[in-house]
Amino acid sequence: MTADPVRARVRLSAEDRRGQLIGIGLRLLADRPVHELSVHEVAAEAGISRGLLFHYFPTKRDYYAAVVRAAGQRLLRHARLPEEGGPEERVRAVVGGFTGFVRRRRANYVALVRAGAGGDDLVVEVFEDIRATLAERILTALGDPSPDPLVRLAVRGWLAMAEEMAIGAGEEVAAEELVGFLVDGLGRLLAPLGAPLVQPR
Repeated sequence: MTADPVRARVRLSAEDRRGQLIGIGLRLLADRPVHELSVHEVAAEAGISRGLLFHYFPTKRDYYAAVVRAAGQRLLRHARLPEEGGPEERVRAVVGGFTGFVRRRRANYVALVRAGAGGDDLVVEVFEDIRATLAERILTALGDPSPDPLVRLAVRGWLAMAEEMAIGAGEEVAAEELVGFLVDGLGRLLAPLGAPLVQPR
């Protein structure tokens, strides 16, 4: 007679357990919106009770926000702002990292976008922080971290376009072609505003 195939509970530090639970959520996020993650399923996979999961995350919303925040941090690690280089080179690095991440992990990123659009204020706040960080990196690369409000708005709108194009780009659009188009487009968008520019070609 065999024992039930119940996953044995492994004793982890609080930090390691939180990391494990967030990691499970990130994996499951690939094929469902964050609000459809089952905390019962997550706890079972971790080999703990549902109640113990709530020891690490007080509510479902806190858990969902932690998963979205971790997904966003992964994206931001790929869209790093170089410390050196001219404006165009630095913008190109951020854009290349961002669009490359989105294209390689399209399903995960679309799930992240759906999470941000899900209407939960806590998750929306986390997602907005991610987008705001990307915008600040672009503005810093341009040499204008405290721009006119219209310049900041233009960069946020351009980022929305970059996101949509990265999601929709298929194999027929080369990575370098997409990045070049977006960087040139940013220069043309900002030129009438007199902002420090990535010069259009």
